[in-house]
Amino acid sequence: MEHRKSSMENVMIETPRLILREFVPEDLAGLYSLYEESDTRFLEPLSGDREEELEKLKSYIHYIYGFYGFGLWAVCLKESGRLIGRCGLQVEFIGEQGDYELGYMISGKYPRMGYGREAVQAILRYAGEELEAPRVILRIDRENTASRRFAEEIGFHLSPQKLEAESNVLLYIYDL
Repeated sequence: MEHRKSSMENVMIETPRLILREFVPEDLAGLYSLYEESDTRFLEPLSGDREEELEKLKSYIHYIYGFYGFGLWAVCLKESGRLIGRCGLQVEFIGEQGDYELGYMISGKYPRMGYGREAVQAILRYAGEELEAPRVILRIDRENTASRRFAEEIGFHLSPQKLEAESNVLLYIYDL
């Protein structure tokens, strides 16, 4: 895996088949397509107002990438550049402890092709090598059995810690 960041492409991670890069405002239409192609019942939906969503995206780019240097990134096919997902890390607090939380979504047009696994494993390596994170967390809705199975296959384990405010959400941990 090669880590690089160019001002032209905003590439953060490159894998054999994927480019993970910072989002740019021009990705807005691709984001809407991604959400239309996918099962989003466990995700916060995009706004019906595209101008509002564009402002949110610009703010995210400026503040999150600007402050942390990482965030949720565009997952693009290396051969075509097509946006097929969003995946990355965010800083979240569970009680008093700050953690790196993984988030991922791959288009429903690309089921069982290994793109999610490839992107997530690259991000976990990035978290360990670049951020020197001791662990990465993942919150998954109890009813989202596909994501729970996927997390366990990758090496996340279910935490006994209960999330009081989110009774239907389970906490998974990946120790680095």
